[in-house]
Amino acid sequence: MSFHLSDPCLWCIEGSSPAGIHDIVGPVYKPCPVCIGACTLCEGDGLFPADFTCLPCFRDQLAAKGLAPIMCAHCSGVVDLIPLDTVPAPEVTPHVEH
Repeated sequence: MSFHLSDPCLWCIEGSSPAGIHDIVGPVYKPCPVCIGACTLCEGDGLFPADFTCLPCFRDQLAAKGLAPIMCAHCSGVVDLIPLDTVPAPEVTPHVEH
């Protein structure tokens, strides 16, 4: 098997490809454009945090920074971050309790 640097699946890990390091979220992935394709709703803009335990934990990490994620309704990727003062505070269950 040979790989070329232009091969989009070269860095694919179980359908996800590294997409860089987001300045707030940290290392992120995107769905592999070959294996999974782009989401039809967010057009592939959704990012998936590499350091992810569960959604309540992720929301807590962002809330500590005064932010809330806006997630794609189709693929659940993070498409934007907004200041918490623009949305009602979410009910969050600590990870150890769920």
